[in-house]
Order: sequence, then structure tokens, then C-alpha cells
Amino acid sequence: MKILFITQYFPPETEPGGIRISEIAQRLRARGHEPTILTGLPNYPTGKVHPDYRRRAWRGTLTEVINGLPVVRVSLYPSHSKRSALRLANYFSFATAASMRALVTRGFDIVVATSPPLTTGIPARVAATLNHIPLILELRDLWPEGAVELGYLKNPQMRAAAYYLERSLYRRASRIVCLSRGIRDDIVARGVPAPKCVVLTNGTDTDLFTPEARDTAIEQLRTSYSTIGIYVGSLSAYHGLDQAIDLLEQLQRFPHVKIVFAGDGSAERAFRTAIGARQLNNAVFLGNVPMKRMPGLIASSDFGLVFVKQSPFSRWLLASKIFMYMGCGRPIVAVATGETRRVIEDAGAGVVAAQDSEGIRQLADHIGGLRSGGFDSLYGRSGRDYALRCCSWDRIAADYEGMLAEATQEAAQYRSPARAKMAPD
Repeated sequence: MKILFITQYFPPETEPGGIRISEIAQRLRARGHEPTILTGLPNYPTGKVHPDYRRRAWRGTLTEVINGLPVVRVSLYPSHSKRSALRLANYFSFATAASMRALVTRGFDIVVATSPPLTTGIPARVAATLNHIPLILELRDLWPEGAVELGYLKNPQMRAAAYYLERSLYRRASRIVCLSRGIRDDIVARGVPAPKCVVLTNGTDTDLFTPEARDTAIEQLRTSYSTIGIYVGSLSAYHGLDQAIDLLEQLQRFPHVKIVFAGDGSAERAFRTAIGARQLNNAVFLGNVPMKRMPGLIASSDFGLVFVKQSPFSRWLLASKIFMYMGCGRPIVAVATGETRRVIEDAGAGVVAAQDSEGIRQLADHIGGLRSGGFDSLYGRSGRDYALRCCSWDRIAADYEGMLAEATQEAAQYRSPARAKMAPD
């Protein structure tokens, strides 16, 4: 099967959606399929074109091979700004360039668009229509709802157009891949047929993320601190960083505890400023780190941190970092609600605190007692078992393959002469 994946983000970018597509596409290739990636010039999270691509950016379209995958890159307006105009310029410049490329793209059996941003569905629909192939729409969160809540879509006309695009793509898609039950339940409640929706969560490479991985920086930190927590991933408005600040303040009572933050994002500057204003000295910032370093950072630490506060997003937001923590067999310490809380509790992978000051104080007490055996290693073992059973990339790729096969078989039936009149638009 020849598969065209359209994603605005792809390695060397560390955005979770691009990493997901890379992992799944590599495994589909190993299973005998022929995936191709259509993406943009890497510019996440800095908003500037990656140094390795700056000299070649003027060419317009670049082709390369990454981990055995053919990758076609088109130009875009690089930006990760909070300003609506700049963010929309980033989205629509990629959608336009990718649509132009889709006009001359032939020979594929199926096209997959991964969102956000939902504008990736525009070139995917072009490719699906011209090639008479099924369109698979993957929803990592609900967009444009997320963009509206975060203030990126303030213009009423643009907002109306975005919701129209959402409804149009839901109707056109042969399958909608939902990364959480909450996303599926939400769009089904809005009238999308349930059989069209498939829940395939994020996952982890259980051969890379193992309990045996180590990182020298964390090991050196242990010479001064006996208990180390790790937070990996984006520091953005989606996450409960105000709760992280409250936890750090409570942890000041325990000088043997240090919290490491490995990641950056749109809220990083405000987060670090708030920590400085409160004179908190128990946090270390490593900035954005490559994926290959994350297993060692996690497995060398005593626990992994997650923050998901109550918000319009929490009913469907499933923090992808929990799968990395579980893969490394580290207990999860969370102030979380919604889908993230449900999965942690279903896996038996850690402690989830109440969403209030008392819950955070109790969580700090729990962490402070770690040097005297505060956490049962059962959390780590349960998380590792859950990762192997339910969310390894091998398992998810196998399910993905089955979903793609069903969609192409249905499309073939609609294209047959006997059912030509029943073909969807």
C-alpha cells in the first residue's frame, strides 16, 4: 500500500505529532508498505528554520530520506508566535504549498492528514480528490476549538471558516483517528458516525524507552540531591504550569528534591519568570532536548511529572509524556484530570493528586518521603507492563495498518461498477 502522510511537523522537529507519524510510518514500511511524508521546513518550536535547512530553503521543495522514509518538504512561513496573524500565516503557507504539491502527486492508495493544525486537511483533500483515494483524518486534539480557546482565532470570519473546514473534513474523511476517547466521544456527540471513528492513542518506542537507560547529567545531579523528578515536553498553555509552580513552592521544604524540566514552548518564558519571582531554587531547565536523550533523562530520574489542569481541553487532552514515563518504568506523579488521569489510573502507573492546594501539598509530602521509600516500585512495573501491552509503537502501527486496510477496501467497493452511483463525494 502506498501511503501519503501529510503533517506540518516532522523530525528533526520534536513536536509529538511529527514524532508519531515518523514512528508509525517506519513500522508500516517494515511491514511492506510504501509511506511518503509531505511536510514543511522544520521550524518548531523556535519559529525559525532549522539550521540544517536554512541554506536549502530557497529551493522551495526539498526531498530527502529520513530513517528510510521518503520526505518531501515544501516552503512555509516559519513562526511559532502567539500572535494570531503570524500563527495563521504559518498554517496557511504550509497548506497552500502542500496543496500545490498535491496537485502533481500521483500513485498513492490512501492519504493521511494529521491535525493540528486542521489546515493540513486542505492539501490532503486535494490529493484524495485528484487521486480518487480515501482520506484519513487524524485528530491529536480538537481544532479549531483549541485555537479559539487559546486566543489564536479571534476574527469572527476566520473562526467561522475554520469551523466550516472542520465539518467539511469530518464529512469527507473515510476514517477519523482519535488520539483519545474524549476526542471520539466529543465528535460522535456532534453527529459524526461512530463507526467512522477509531481510537489510536499516542505511544512509545519500548525498545528505546527502557528502565535501563541512563543520562550522565542526572547521575551527576544525584551527587547533591537524592530525589529527582523529571518533566519532559512542551511548556505551553495547555498544561497546568501554575500547578507546577505551586508544587515547586511546596517542595522547598525538602532540600533533597530537585525537579528537572526538559523542554520548551510558548509558556516557558512566563513560567521561568514566575519561578524567579517566587525565588524558587529547586528547578533545573535543560531546554529542548533531542528525543534520543529523553529515555536516559527519564529512567535516571525517580519519577515523571505531568500537569493537566481542569480546562475546556482536559476532557480530551491525553498527555503523550505519560507513555514515555511508562516505557521507562518510572512512577508518574500527576496533578491531572480528564483523559490523562484516566489512563494513569487504568494503568496503575502512579499517583494523581486532587486539583487544589491541599492535593498539591499532599503530593509534595509524598515526593519528600521518597528517600525513605515513599513510592512503591509497583507503579513503575505496572506502567511498563501497560506500555508493552497497549501503547508500544509496534502495537499501534499494527492497528493502524488494519484501519488503513479497511478504509481502502471500502473505497474499492464504492469504486466498483455495481456501486458507482453510491460513491461518496
